[in-house]
Amino acid sequence: MRNPSDVEIAGRLVAIISDGFNRSLGALEDAGAVNTKVMRKHYRGIGSKYYDLVTEQIVLTARYCAPSVRGLFAGGDPGPDAE
Repeated sequence: MRNPSDVEIAGRLVAIISDGFNRSLGALEDAGAVNTKVMRKHYRGIGSKYYDLVTEQIVLTARYCAPSVRGLFAGGDPGPDAE
């Protein structure tokens, strides 16, 4: 098995975390827990205020977590959720 780089792992994590964020936000909105009407005015893709803010945090999270995920491939530290 190939050992992916932290950059490759972070790239995949960005896509995964973004999908999870969007699905969770939609579910919360559907459940009536949040009203995203105002937010959606500024969450319209790359370059929009809230989209860029969310994306920045997702990228930071992915970069932070990439070494831990890479450890799974290298047989090293399995991370904080291992039992």
